[in-house]
Amino acid sequence: MQRLRVQLRKMWVRVVLYSLAGVLLALLAPLIGPILPYVPKIDLASGSVDALLNIIASSMLAVTTFSMSILVGAYGSATSNATPRATRLLEEDRTAQTAVSIFIGSFLFSIVGIIGLSAGLYSDNARVLLFVATLGDIALIAWALVRWVNHLNDFGRMSDIIARIETAAKPAARLYRDYPALGAVPRSDILSEDAPMVMADQSGYVQYIDIEKLQTLADHLKMKVEIRRMPGKYVHRGEPLLRLSGPVEDEALATFREAFSLGEARSFDQDLGYGLIVLGEVASKALSPGINDPGTAIEVLRAGTRVLEVLHEDPDPEAEVTYGSVYAPPLDMANLYSVFFSPIARDGAAVIEVQEALQDCLRAVADFGGGAAAREEARRARKRAEAVLEADWEQQVLSGA
Repeated sequence: MQRLRVQLRKMWVRVVLYSLAGVLLALLAPLIGPILPYVPKIDLASGSVDALLNIIASSMLAVTTFSMSILVGAYGSATSNATPRATRLLEEDRTAQTAVSIFIGSFLFSIVGIIGLSAGLYSDNARVLLFVATLGDIALIAWALVRWVNHLNDFGRMSDIIARIETAAKPAARLYRDYPALGAVPRSDILSEDAPMVMADQSGYVQYIDIEKLQTLADHLKMKVEIRRMPGKYVHRGEPLLRLSGPVEDEALATFREAFSLGEARSFDQDLGYGLIVLGEVASKALSPGINDPGTAIEVLRAGTRVLEVLHEDPDPEAEVTYGSVYAPPLDMANLYSVFFSPIARDGAAVIEVQEALQDCLRAVADFGGGAAAREEARRARKRAEAVLEADWEQQVLSGA
């Protein structure tokens, strides 16, 4: 199921669906046309359908090429100015996918329509239907163009990239807010070290864990299972994914293994740390000598703090441990703060504006509920900055931050 959701986010899915719809519309016109009533006014206008289809075919090819060049340019800009990990979010942009899909689908619709007209496949009523379909396609193209042009005002800009990463990270924050161990019992090392293990049959990052599947199988086998690799962890082939309370058959081992989705890259879905790491990479790139943009780093700090604010909100009162046979380690807050704040504290140690924002954000996180872990991260950041800030007034500002 997780693999299906990942594939549905890709552009080619929408392109194929819209293309098939365009081709089928043109091919079905000769079959549906004869059963339609005769409308003289529309029949008279249908004589222009050939010219309209030629205009659509030539213009949509140019518009599609132009749109793809914009997308490729935005991907390259995100890679060089933000982080390569952000390009995946741009690739999954629904507005861009829909626009390109409509353009390609309209192009194929017009091409098939022109071929059908040249081959004499359309009767008078079929030409009427093709004409009406062409008018509808023109309206769809106009809507997509207006939406696409408006979308280009922000698409791929730094603020847009930061907002996309923040939006992608918040669902995982809500997930861990309500279920600190993804709905499993938040405990680790409950089973002995010599307990049977489920080993990975390939290497990769743990992208998704189907806790419900683990629970169902554990209940069926009347056993307990302990997750050894949470989402975001890299596992090598032959390393443990699960620890079991008892031995099982090879078929059950394979089913347990199928509950883990492994991939070459990390995923935002169940991996809160990944979202914060990607945000931190944007800040680190902005603080590099070649770019030197402290303002972007401060925007990233605010965005990451909003994600952590969601994490520390009051959990859903109806949320509870629903998978009692599955055990998993809870989220490591200290490590979570470290992967986000530490790189920014390191790369922005000599920039007082960044240090002020950093201390302010960590103070807010501590107030949200971060407690000792957030205060320790603030202390480490302040100590790092004190070692490189030379001006007395900067030291004074830092001590008051």
